[in-house]
Formats: sequence, structure tokens, C-alpha cells
Amino acid sequence: MCKPKPGPRCTPHIRARLDNAGARIDSARAKLDKNPSDARLQRRVAAAEAAYSGTRDLYDSTPGGQNELRTAIAADPDHRAELARRLAAGQQLRSEQTEALRCVRSGVADNDNEKGEHDGRTDDAGTPRGLLEAVRLEPGTTGGPAEGDRGALHGSEDRGSPSARLLIDRQQVRPVADHTLPEAERAGFAKRNLSAPTLYELAPADAGVYREQMLELTRKNPHAASVHVYDEAEYRQMRLLVTDDGKAGVALKDDEIVSAFAHKDCAHPRSVQSMIRQATRLGGHRLDCFDTVLPDMYADAGFVPVARLAWNDDYAPEGWDYQLFGTFNGGRPDVVFMAYDPNRVGGIYTPGTGEYVADYDVGITRAQAYMPGMSTTGGASTM
Repeated sequence: MCKPKPGPRCTPHIRARLDNAGARIDSARAKLDKNPSDARLQRRVAAAEAAYSGTRDLYDSTPGGQNELRTAIAADPDHRAELARRLAAGQQLRSEQTEALRCVRSGVADNDNEKGEHDGRTDDAGTPRGLLEAVRLEPGTTGGPAEGDRGALHGSEDRGSPSARLLIDRQQVRPVADHTLPEAERAGFAKRNLSAPTLYELAPADAGVYREQMLELTRKNPHAASVHVYDEAEYRQMRLLVTDDGKAGVALKDDEIVSAFAHKDCAHPRSVQSMIRQATRLGGHRLDCFDTVLPDMYADAGFVPVARLAWNDDYAPEGWDYQLFGTFNGGRPDVVFMAYDPNRVGGIYTPGTGEYVADYDVGITRAQAYMPGMSTTGGASTM
């Protein structure tokens, strides 16, 4: 049985997760074999492989995983060095889990969850308040009202400035700049019980730190199928912004806002709204999401729906649970393409808004072409 979180995990539980991750790889590769030039399927295979790798690392920390590695080391001399490395890493991870549990029980760390993974609950660290958006974005945290942000206000509005080192998962990181919203905007978020922390911009060399936080969500979250994780090389080409503890962040891929995330144990609860606001100030002017709970949040941040694409089972994220998302068009929600309009901050999303398009790239083009003040329509189909 798993120990109380954040303690060591048990063999059967993680073995099942590893088997599921392997099945997702097989499914993704089978679809790619039928359409080898499809870029979205290529990304899906890469994401499934990354998720499997992360789960395998966790399995290596379990007693069963470590016993399997010891057996393999003795039987496979050609790969002994790599297997020994994995064994050592698994032992180190289990030691860290044990120490983390000791700290929790001694009152050094937060003691919210004294139950193990087998108590029937699914609210792991990283589980969002609502449903995760299945394209690329995690909507928020299960934390309580904002209680004041820990981040020092180093930056001057959006210009950014050199920042002190951060400690993220025991790794020292030196950001290249920090970004803080103007005082009036921070005060506005505080009145709504939302956090508005300083965001620290990571250097391209630290893209792996950002990606690891995304992968951690997929390991802990029952909605993992709806989280898109880019390759580290892709993250190096983006602007990566994180909170001072690294537990929440948002990325900019040119003018597109992607990979926003927030762990349950982030020091800045309910910070996604302000992170999106910061991203718009740094040039993020479009995004896309499934028509679940997120368009409402984005409309409040000033995003308007300019196009939509009907669900296609062939492009469903690996592991998509139609029943879990059943409230939204029977588990087959549209993809909504949204563009930023500074005059629409505080707006309300109208379901069904935005013309239907027949191709994902057309939706992107519509979002890129949007100008503040343009009208949006719904119902018609553009082929």
C-alpha cells in the first residue's frame, strides 16, 4: 500500500499506471503508422513516450521496480550501467519521498493529505478545481483564497529585471527576468480572492525544469489525458514563466499562450487568471481550448471566441475519458479558438460563438487575424 503522500508509492499502484502508459504509447504509434506525416499524431506519440518515461522513473522507486532492476542487472551485462543508474535514481527518489513524509508528519511541511492513494480520493496535488482543458492548459488549483503573494516585486511592470536564484524541486535556477503586474491590477485580483504573483522568466537552458513540472501534473492528475506536454527542445524556443516556487507557470509560443499549469500545493492559489493577464502583456494574443469550463475563464481575461472546430474522434487525446467529460457535448466538445481583446476584459463567454471551420490551421489563422472590436459569429461553417 502507498504511504501517505508525499511518501513512497506502492508497487501495484504504479505498475498499473505504467501499464496504462505503455498502452497509450501503443495506441498513439498505431495511429501514427496510418498517418506518418501527421504532425499532431507525432506530438501525441512524443507526449505518450514522455509520460511513460516519467512513470517508469516513479516505478523504479517502488520495491517491485527495484527488485526487477536488480534481477535485470544480473541477467543483462550489456545494459548493466544504465540499469544500475536507474536503480540508484529510484533509491534516491524513494529516500526523498520517505524524508518528505517524515517532514510532513513532524509538522515541517503542510499536512493536508494524511491519506494514502488507496483511500478512494482523487484529489492529488495538481488536481484542478474544474476540468482540465484537453489541448494545452490547466485551469487552476484547489487552493483557498489568496493570502498574499510570496514573490518579491522585483520587476517594473512588464519589462522584467535580473532575478535572484529560485529553488525548484531542490534545483537552483537563475531566471533571466521577472515580471510583475501593475499595483492596480494586483489589487483588482486580490479583491476577487485571486493571487497575482511575480512571474520569473526561465532561461532556455532551464526548459527541462518547466517540462518536469508539467510531467508531474500528468503523473498525479486523473485528467492527465488532457494535458499536452511539449518536448524539451520545443520549450527551449518559448518564453517560460513560473512562480517563485515553480509550482505554477505559463508559456508563450510566439503569440500563443500554451502550457499554463498550477499545482494544488502552489504557494499562490488561484493564480492562473493573473498569469494569463501577464502573458497577454508579454505578447500572448491567442489560445485554443476545448469547450469545457475554460472559455468562461478566458472570456473573463479578455479572450473572445473567433472560430471553433467540431470534435473528431481520430484526434482525441490519448486516454480521453468520454464519460468524465460527458457534460460537454457527450464528451466530444468543440475546440474553441480565442483571441485577446483588451476591450473585452471581464467579458462573458457565449456558448456556440465563433464560426465553425473545417481545419485546425484555419482556426489558428482566424485567431491570428483578429483585431480588437471585430465581431464574432456562430453557426456557419467555413470549408
